[in-house]
Amino acid sequence: RGGQSIAAMKPVAPASRTIASPTGALYAAAVTALLIICCAQSVGFSVFNKYIFSGPLRTPIFVTATHQISCFLGAVLIWKSSPPWFYKRTPIRNSATWTKILLIPMAFTMNIGMNNLSLKFTTLALNQLIRSFAPVSIALTSFIIEGKTQSPAKAITLGALVAGVVMGVMASPDFQLLGFLICGGSVLGQSLGIVMTAFVMGGTSVKLHVFDVLLYATLPSIVILLPWSYSMGEFKILEESIEKEGFGTVLGLILAGGLLAFTYNLFTTVLIKMTSSVYYGVTGGFRCALAILISFYVFPQRVTVLSITGICIAMAAFMLNSFFTMREKLASQKAKKAIESDEITEKQRLLDEEDEPTVVVEDGRSTLGSRRGM
Repeated sequence: RGGQSIAAMKPVAPASRTIASPTGALYAAAVTALLIICCAQSVGFSVFNKYIFSGPLRTPIFVTATHQISCFLGAVLIWKSSPPWFYKRTPIRNSATWTKILLIPMAFTMNIGMNNLSLKFTTLALNQLIRSFAPVSIALTSFIIEGKTQSPAKAITLGALVAGVVMGVMASPDFQLLGFLICGGSVLGQSLGIVMTAFVMGGTSVKLHVFDVLLYATLPSIVILLPWSYSMGEFKILEESIEKEGFGTVLGLILAGGLLAFTYNLFTTVLIKMTSSVYYGVTGGFRCALAILISFYVFPQRVTVLSITGICIAMAAFMLNSFFTMREKLASQKAKKAIESDEITEKQRLLDEEDEPTVVVEDGRSTLGSRRGM
């Protein structure tokens, strides 16, 4: 024990993880496949929601509630059947965690609920363009609430993002004020949820798994969404959709949406476990740009040269902002690991000093011992 440091005792990552080895190549292929699946599901889910909310099932709030039910049931299934290394439920033992959980349904209702509702009144391209404004909204909200400032590089990308979004939205022939306001409200809800959660939690370190959030926060979200859906007359619209489209068709659309919602969370979780949430986050700009591009092939949408220019500026700024955010987070993680490594080295130095052999003289006789035994 005295001759082996703690750092040397730590498990070393196997060589098979390197890209040069066959197993490393398989790992890279798996990550690439998962990334493609997650991006495809993200874009496909947006297209699917726009399709049903504009036609056969114009009940976005009710459908959002059914998505939450599917996610809850799927999370229960994962909780009961998955091995501990994949998911182990986090018990809730303090008020700070409960506060965070109670914030999630309110933020979700504004964020996802209003986003889905906006799809009834605006095109998918404008919806995604407005949603790309989220980094600016989060930066402004965090500055007002927490006094947090942005680096010069990120500030420049945020300014370009504002210019691109304004140009793309205002120059679009499909612009509708109601859809813009509802989608803008969803972006504000997303920002408030992220910033207020961090503000309320303070320095408390609480790590909730994605499936923890689905287990604890989906049912409160349903309690908010269903009365909201009823107050908007969506139950009556649902009855009309069943009469027009048929019960089987409506049920199939609801089940398909629920399956998409849960599997998207599932595949995203697997991808983040294999890589990092930081790397996944940087794909947001690509997913948004892809959804905008595909929307012009799927739905009847009008566009001008100025609006296309605005979209391109906004997407480029979004991707650059994601890159700078990733770089900052990676630097922060590296600094944290360096501090932890220094602490481990210092602890090992103290242990080595305690284990150093010493000579103790008693009654004219010398005895070999250690400082720990003294």
